[in-house]
Formats: sequence, C-alpha cells, structure tokens
Amino acid sequence: MPLTDLVRYFNLADAAGESTLYLEGERAAAWHMGLRLGSLFQPIVDLQRERVVGHRASLSARREDGTPVSSEAAYALCETAEAVIHFDRLCRTLHALNLLAQRRHVGGYLQLAVHPRHLRAVQNQHGLVYEAILKRCGLGPTDIVLEIDTGQGSLDARLGEAVNSYRQRGYRLALGVPLEDAAPAALLALKPDIVKLRLGEEGELPGAARHAGVAVELTGIDSGQDLALARAAGGELGQGDLFGEPQADCRATHSSQRVAYNSLSPTGART
Repeated sequence: MPLTDLVRYFNLADAAGESTLYLEGERAAAWHMGLRLGSLFQPIVDLQRERVVGHRASLSARREDGTPVSSEAAYALCETAEAVIHFDRLCRTLHALNLLAQRRHVGGYLQLAVHPRHLRAVQNQHGLVYEAILKRCGLGPTDIVLEIDTGQGSLDARLGEAVNSYRQRGYRLALGVPLEDAAPAALLALKPDIVKLRLGEEGELPGAARHAGVAVELTGIDSGQDLALARAAGGELGQGDLFGEPQADCRATHSSQRVAYNSLSPTGART
C-alpha cells in the first residue's frame, strides 16, 4: 500500500483523534501533544561479515517553534497508562512507515525500543496490536527486533510474560542494560536473541551469551580502534558513529538492482 494511503488509513483508525500522521517530503511525520515527530535511523553492523544487517530507530521530537525535545521529555508528557501506550505505538508506527518508504534501497531488520512504561501498562497480548500495524505496512514480526531495557525494571514475572508473548508472535528480542545485581544467567533465562551492551561495559556477559547461542550487540563503536576492541570483546553486532550517526535516511544497503554494496574497509571506514 502506498505511503499516502497508509497515512490516511492510520489517521482514520485513530478514533480518539489524539495524533495526526502526515507526509513530509518522502517521509512520514506526526503531530502529537504539541510536538512534531520524526524518525532517526542508525545502522547495525555484523562485525564479522562487515555488513549492515539492520537499523535502530529513535525518535526525533520538536516543538512547533523548532525547539528539540528529548525522547524522555516527550514520553514524560504522557500522564496516563493509556496515553503512553498510544504514544509508544504511534512512534513505532512512524518508524515502520519511514523504513517502508526506503525499502527499495534498504534491507535488514528494524530494531525498536519498547518503552518501559508501555511494558508495565499493557496487561496481556503484548505485540498483538503492533503486529496488525506491521501487517498493514507489508511487514511482520520477523522483520522487527524489539529492544527492552531491563535496567528500567526488574527481571520479574511481568517482564517474562511480555517477553514470552513477543516471542510467540515471532518478534526477535534484544535485551539491553541488565540490572547491576542481575547475574548473566537471570538475563539469559529470558532467552533473548540479542543482548545489548555498551563497549567497555561487557563484563562476563559476552562469554555466557555465546555459550547460550545469544548474539552480543555492542554500542559506542565510534572509531576503528573501537571496532577492534568490540571484536576482541566478542561482539557480533555493532552500533556507533563509525557506521553512521542517527539520521532520517537509513544507510542504503542495496543498489536499485537490489545488489548489496555495504562492505566496510578493514579499518572500519565506509566504502
């Protein structure tokens, strides 16, 4: 379905009229709670094959006068559980639409953070509504990696229920920033596909993750030296300014003939 038709469909589906999606050039944008919302994408790289395998989406928010607003401040405007559920899904819908708009030149998966307040607010059937949204966009749970920050909650039964629900629907899961007092075994017991850590803060988790068949994604790779350290630390996936800063355009992974051309040089420079 063309982007124009999708924007119209989602606006009509928002019966409460709390937000408005609209086209801004070749991208989708949204207006919500006095904020103009957009998508930023940062590439995720397979450090061994030296290929872009996905993009992590993040929120760009500005007031009407152009003043930037942090993602945390934007979510803080949601005063109720219902408000944060709506806003979190709106943001993830926006990111899916903006990936879809670039599918001719961009392959791989879309990695999206699920806000901790969203996890606490949804009682059951996690991922069901977003699955229907993705279907309208010609995507599915298998195209998505949902990122959950376990540092914002606890490794309790509620989190386990959410993780199991997402997994049963076919989403892949990346668990990031584990609690300081959580042993690797407690985190890996949730059976994530990926554990996400910042370079230099890996501890013993990479070894335990590899033993469990879980990929390690390291962030903060901003130089060729960082890339070498990430590989030595056992990182399989990487994210950082070396591969591209967050921006509205995904890093192209294919030519118009769908031929991949995203290898890195041995020093990590883009070619």
